[in-house]
Amino acid sequence: MYQKQTIGIIGGISPMSTAVYYSRMATEFNAMMGGLNYPRLVLSSVNMADIHNAQIQKNHKEALRIFINAITDMPSADFILIASNTMHRVVRGLKTFVDRDILDIRDVVAKEVLHKGYQKVLLLGSKYTMEGRFYREYLQERGLEVVIPSEDDRLLLNSLIYDQLCRGDVNEEGNQLVQGIVEQVAKENGAEAVVLACTEFSLLKQDFCIPSLDSTALHVKAAIEKAISY
Repeated sequence: MYQKQTIGIIGGISPMSTAVYYSRMATEFNAMMGGLNYPRLVLSSVNMADIHNAQIQKNHKEALRIFINAITDMPSADFILIASNTMHRVVRGLKTFVDRDILDIRDVVAKEVLHKGYQKVLLLGSKYTMEGRFYREYLQERGLEVVIPSEDDRLLLNSLIYDQLCRGDVNEEGNQLVQGIVEQVAKENGAEAVVLACTEFSLLKQDFCIPSLDSTALHVKAAIEKAISY
């Protein structure tokens, strides 16, 4: 067994979660391969401010341009990971412009939810992820019921992500905020599990009242398996 494909990661959204991707990928690969084996990968890190501004202005063409350039910068990568849940909104557009496979985090998450047998899940992420159609509809099209927090809680979560977690500010207050929101929504809407559809949420304690699915961990595991088994 050996690595057959080189992994390409588009990172920088944020640097904190990109570091988690790299460290977890190294750990996961080494656990599978043993010895001093670590994954062969390339990273193209984009400027998060450019991406965030494009989101605010709803300039999807600019976001798409940035990602096309990032993939162009990784000619040796056989397939691509976008180290961000929110920016999977550009995947459909990317597939019309690039000739390499993109390992879609939504597909990885959906397969795990179905494998676990959950039918109703709470989707947590940035407000762009929770309110946008690109993530919820992807899960709904696979027969899943998706609920999201109230508008006030969505704003609190978005602030936690962009004002704290993306800057490396991880604290107990943030942990308790997310735990409280999960508990409330699970109680009110009967969610069976929570999808942590924000890569920065992997930095938090995941001590919830219902099972959690960490999109980052699932994405990393799927990438290693794909690189080895292709």
